[in-house]
Amino acid sequence: MKLERINIFWTGGWDSTFRMLQLAEKQVIIQPYYLKDNRKSEELELNTIKILTEEILKLNTTKCEINELISLSVSDIEKDNDITLSYEKIREEFKRISNGAALGSQYEWLARFSKNIDNLELGIEKGSKVIDVINTFGALDKHTNSIKGEYFFINEQNSSKDLIKVFGNYHYPLLNFSKLKMKKIAEKNGTIDLMNKTWFCHAPKNDQPCGSCNPCVQTIEFGLKYRFSNKVLFKHTIKAIKKKLKKLF
Repeated sequence: MKLERINIFWTGGWDSTFRMLQLAEKQVIIQPYYLKDNRKSEELELNTIKILTEEILKLNTTKCEINELISLSVSDIEKDNDITLSYEKIREEFKRISNGAALGSQYEWLARFSKNIDNLELGIEKGSKVIDVINTFGALDKHTNSIKGEYFFINEQNSSKDLIKVFGNYHYPLLNFSKLKMKKIAEKNGTIDLMNKTWFCHAPKNDQPCGSCNPCVQTIEFGLKYRFSNKVLFKHTIKAIKKKLKKLF
């Protein structure tokens, strides 16, 4: 029997690793991809992926095969002016109508990369800003099958051309999962120790999460404060207070 190949963008982070664990229980071939853009965290992320791959393959529940990680530099991705222009339109319009909310620059180069990868899975979780963007400029459809489970994709008939260009090449399997829900499932399945080895910070200090970058802030605000030291949490609280005061005055 020929195994289905599933392409997944894997950073070694919480969400994409949770999806790796879901797929590991299926008889599939997983092809993970990783993109480098000179983040301070890249060495830590790649090392985390290596460790997690070894540990996933050792699990008694694992039925999958995991292909060698394909790692590319963002600078090597083919330019596409149409995608870049669509990204800029969405970013500026979303910023205008959402009181300054920013759309990460990674979604521009991810879109350029994903156009050459069939059904690339992107680990966008419940509550993500990307969901707000999609709902603002289009709509989602849902599909379920015995291998991949439930996943969402862009409804092209009810979405803008710009949204389709930027977010239309993905499958989204985690839109109904919050970080806390993933935690509870991992605890139930006995994989929480493995999930706690994931990496998320983009600006680590002494190989520890900074608590200030966007992934750190999301991790804290979405209920995973235990991943941080008390010192980092204190700094995060002070920064949040200063931000609120600045808005008031």
